[in-house]
Amino acid sequence: MINRYWQCLVLALGLQLALPAGAKMEHGVMVHNANARATFAMATTAAVYLTLMNHGDTAFTLTGVSVPSDIASEAQIHTTVMKGDMMRMRQVTDGIDVAPDNMVEFKPGGYHVMLMGLVNPLTKGNKFNLTLHFADQQSKTVEVTVGEQGKQGGHHHH
Repeated sequence: MINRYWQCLVLALGLQLALPAGAKMEHGVMVHNANARATFAMATTAAVYLTLMNHGDTAFTLTGVSVPSDIASEAQIHTTVMKGDMMRMRQVTDGIDVAPDNMVEFKPGGYHVMLMGLVNPLTKGNKFNLTLHFADQQSKTVEVTVGEQGKQGGHHHH
């Protein structure tokens, strides 16, 4: 069985070879596949998903996120936790640590970026900027692509 280090290394090399124009890599931070689902007309929230990888030699901590005010009034890092037999969304306030040669996938049912106070619905094919903020005071802006609409009554009800 291949150990986790080699899996991450192989994935990193593969992603580098197949990087789309929207992927970014600086200071060891690589962001891949930043996307959001289109929302219905009256939606006030949306979720953003991405893969965050540490391709550097030292750990980093993602401490926050932001979007332009013409997209939403607020953006937060959230996670999904089981409380009894119910899944609940919780804001992550202590950051997300990513060790060297590791990655964190933001996906439904796990970590995700919540956009609150949407100014307009997210429309398939549109793009917007998401800025990631790190503990070392650096930030990284990536482009989020809006894809197909998710199920109504799904993730958008927070």
